[in-house]
Order: sequence, then structure tokens, then C-alpha cells
Amino acid sequence: MTTPVPASFGLNRAIADLRPYAFTQLRARQDELAAQGVRLINFGVGDPEDETPQFIRDALVSAITPASRYPAAAGLPALRQAIASWFGRRFGVTVDPERHVLPANGAKEALYNLTSLVLDPPGTPGRRDLVAVPELAYQVYGDSVILHHGEIFPLPLGPDWLPDLDAITPDIGRRLAILWLNSPHNPTGAVAPVAHYRRGLDLAHQYGFLVASDEAYSELWFDAPPAGLLQASTDPDFSHAIVVNTLSKRSNMTAYRSGLIAGDARVIAAMKNVRPRIGVATPEFIQKAAIAAWNDEVHVEEQRARYAVRRDLFLDLCARKHLTVEASQGAFYLWIRVPDRVPGRDARVFASELLDNGIIVLPGSFMGPRGSAYVRLAFVPAIETCRNAVAILDRIL
Repeated sequence: MTTPVPASFGLNRAIADLRPYAFTQLRARQDELAAQGVRLINFGVGDPEDETPQFIRDALVSAITPASRYPAAAGLPALRQAIASWFGRRFGVTVDPERHVLPANGAKEALYNLTSLVLDPPGTPGRRDLVAVPELAYQVYGDSVILHHGEIFPLPLGPDWLPDLDAITPDIGRRLAILWLNSPHNPTGAVAPVAHYRRGLDLAHQYGFLVASDEAYSELWFDAPPAGLLQASTDPDFSHAIVVNTLSKRSNMTAYRSGLIAGDARVIAAMKNVRPRIGVATPEFIQKAAIAAWNDEVHVEEQRARYAVRRDLFLDLCARKHLTVEASQGAFYLWIRVPDRVPGRDARVFASELLDNGIIVLPGSFMGPRGSAYVRLAFVPAIETCRNAVAILDRIL
């Protein structure tokens, strides 16, 4: 008698539908060239290179105790209060630290896990299975939808590089679970006015979906502070409105993985219920550093000034070389149109040309087809490095 062979377990079939992670692709090519001895200047991945301010590091060190314990998933009350106070100072909104705020391990935790809270399970009658993602967007929005067996609605961008909310027709609206907005926008740096958020929330109340706003770059601006989603809400409980933010960009704290999710009280309550089960509670010494960061604006103003100098260097170069820069009002990105001398205005070809000369930029096509004629330049390296890069670009362009 033949013993039957047990069937092997299967992986989530949606994994096969994931696109290669854009930044992993970029890193692989970078490592290959570096191994060949090519000296590279990286304007591709937007990872801040300036130091985390000393007072934040001091707060971290002083919070490390001889004995440790599991941190509470809801976060320290002092951190929730610091975040709520920051929303009040920055956006003029009243946020209840108990009902409207939850710390997150950077923005990515909140971005990814929000989908699981809102998307109905497969097979649910009348399922809301659709998530609207801007046609150029941070990849995690869409990846989370795919892995949770939902469907992505690619939301077209208008000529101002903001999502065209008129594309949310009644048929789309009734299926929609989440509308993702992002301002200042990655990768273009476009900034949305408060009226744009109000329009999104009006649609959300009409059709019953959630508006989720990724505001990771809200503090990197050069003319006027960008608006935020919670400013557009008229509901004291921020119904249908959720904001994700992070200390990674404003305070150069990418390695700390410290962010927040704030807004709709029902969503925050659900996340408080789910988060302990995931095991991602933020260590208390990180939270103590975060409290120091949210309570101080001087270091943010100083960082904005540093970025403004670097930005002006590249804007001047683009003007001299007749390169078109579109959007780019906020964040630390310039959204540069590929020159017409490049065959097909192909971003990959142009990026490869720059890479051969040691300059790494991100082809816009990595973020979506709409970006195929653009490259994103993240001016995060130190000013002297930026000056060296401008000299190289001045010579080759």
C-alpha cells in the first residue's frame, strides 16, 4: 500500500502579484556599481542623511533603564499628549490624546495595517473591496491592498499632480473602502489645498469610505505650511478622516521608526484592539525620544533651512540646463522632466545615463506609469555633496 504524500502548505497567492519593491531594485544596481569602484552620490532613496538632533539622542539614552518591560501598545500618555498638542499648534485642531491618537512604528506600520481594519473579508456580501491609490504613489499603499485580497483603483492625477477626485463615480464610491491622499506628494512634491481635503471628505461622507492622508512630509515646505486632512474635518471625532505622520523626515529619525496615526475615533479604537496582537508596540525609550521631538520646532525650522539651500542649488542648475521642474512645492524632492534629447523621454534611460556618471536618481516609472517621463531627485545629502553633484551634472547635461 502506497502512503499518500502530504500536500505542501501554500503561501498567500497574492504575494506573486506584488511588483518588485522599487527601492530594492535601486539598491541592487547601486551595490553592483559600487563593487566596480564607481563612486556614487545617492539622490534616489529619500533617506535623510543629516544628524538626529542631539537633544533627541540624549532623551533616548536617558530613557534606557537597567531593566526593561513590554511597552503598552497604546503608547505612553505623555507621547499621545505631545502628539495631540503638536496637532493643535500646527493645524489648529483639537485632538483628544485618548481617543484620536496612537503611536506607530514609523508611518509604514500604520499605512500597511490600516487596510486590514477597513477592507471587508473576501466573500462578504456587499463587500467594500476597493482602495483608491494615486497613480503615482508610495508602493506600500497598493502592496497592502494586494496582500489583503482587495482591488486597487488607480486614481488619476490631474495636471497639478493632485488626485482627480471626480474619478470617484457613484459606482466606485459605493465599493470604496479607503481613499489614499498624500501631500506633500511623493514623488512629485505637489501640495494639496485644504479645499482638496474637504472635497475628499464630502465624498467619504456621501459614500461611506475612509479618507487616509499620508502626511509624512508635512513639515518639509518652502513657501507656506501645507494644509492637513484634519483641518478639513467639521466633525469633533474626525469621522471618516485618518492621518498618518512620522518623525522620520521632520526630525531625521528614520532609524527610530516612530510615527503616528490620528483621527477617526472608531479607527483608533480598532487599532488599539489589534495592535497588541501584532506585537509592534514601540519601545519606551523610543517613545521618550519621540516626546522630545514632537515638543520642539526649532530643530525642524533648522532642517527646513538646510533643505532650502540644497533645493535652490538644484533649481538653479535645472534653470541653467533648461530642465523642467514640475510640482515640487514640498518634501525634499524635485520632480524633473526627462529632456527631449533622451529617446522616448524614457526615465530609465535618463537615470541610467546619470548613474554612469555616479548620480543616482529614481526613475518616475518605479512609482507608476504616469512617471515614465520624469525622475525624482531627493536632495538629502550634505550641502558639499550636493555641490559636487551639481558640478558633475553641470558638466554632463
